Amino acid sequence: MTRWARANNVHKHKAADATPWKQLKASGNAGEAGTSTGGRHIKQGPGVKKHNPKKKKREHDSDDVNGFLEYLKQAGQTPADQDLREEVATALKKDVRRENRRIKRQNTKKNNMICFNCRKPGHGLADCPEADNDEEMGRGICYRCGSTEHEIQRCHAKVDPAMGNYPYAKCFICGQTGHLSKACPDNPKGLYAAGGCCRVCGSVEHFQKDCPEHQNSTNSITLSRLSNRISADHEDVHVPVKKARAKKDKVVVF
Repeated sequence: MTRWARANNVHKHKAADATPWKQLKASGNAGEAGTSTGGRHIKQGPGVKKHNPKKKKREHDSDDVNGFLEYLKQAGQTPADQDLREEVATALKKDVRRENRRIKRQNTKKNNMICFNCRKPGHGLADCPEADNDEEMGRGICYRCGSTEHEIQRCHAKVDPAMGNYPYAKCFICGQTGHLSKACPDNPKGLYAAGGCCRVCGSVEHFQKDCPEHQNSTNSITLSRLSNRISADHEDVHVPVKKARAKKDKVVVF
């Protein structure tokens, strides 16, 4: 048996015509009489303002919107932002002072510098105006081979001993070429203008940090011998012995 579903009068309901735009616009502009909600007009009271979607929001120039910052100032309290601003301002002030001190130290060092060529303060040999007139004096070159591509510390060239260790160098003391001022026979103090010498070998031609004997002693390692009676884990720990200072007699002056 075949059963047929019934439509229950669904096809009898027809869709209504669309509302024209003129009628919708007229109903939207009728705000004076009230707002349309579901076909009903609701009257607005005298104190109710109409919402305007085109109106721009008001921009607040001050961060203190609700007056809380002003309240904290009157109460004697400071917000976290104020403390942070004070810390940043203090840090910037310290950086400025540190930079000024650094520049002041550089200027003081430059003013106290004495040129080896003209013996005038305020500049070094590299900036000496009188050094350009001297053709025998070389600046910015290797004093051993005369190359401008490297300095004397990186030079490995072999030089004729008859010409001296530094053929392209001119001594500031005697004015002769072939040696530096630290090795000049007329300069007994060498690099130590105020007196003194290397504490390792006693030379005045180099400092202690550049002493060859000191460098060899620091690079060498001394190993001790082991015997059957000593454990393999035994290590000799060097303990420096402090010398006791001799007591001086107390002198009372009346």
